[in-house]
Amino acid sequence: ISLDKGDFIGRAALVAKQKQVTRRIATLSIDTDGASAFAFEGVYREGELVGHITSAGYSYTFGHDIALALLPLALVSPGTELEVSILGERRAAKVIADSPYDPEGARGRM
Repeated sequence: ISLDKGDFIGRAALVAKQKQVTRRIATLSIDTDGASAFAFEGVYREGELVGHITSAGYSYTFGHDIALALLPLALVSPGTELEVSILGERRAAKVIADSPYDPEGARGRM
């Protein structure tokens, strides 16, 4: 729903609800050595637990693990450096575009 298209019934309630949002799902690129990340693994920034992975797996297209993680709004910008706990070890991770394969939607659809 676009809040920029003028007034409508329920607009005030949606604006109030959006102000309550403090976390968002972000896509991560993870540097791993064979072991893949799993759901509910911790995500860290400067040693502090800031979120958790919701789903993850190896991407054959990109040649490394990617994951979705629930993070504070301040940390969801592409390029943000983080760490992910995998089997008790911290691994480097970076926030990437939400649609890393075709971010502009240039690839044709069938």
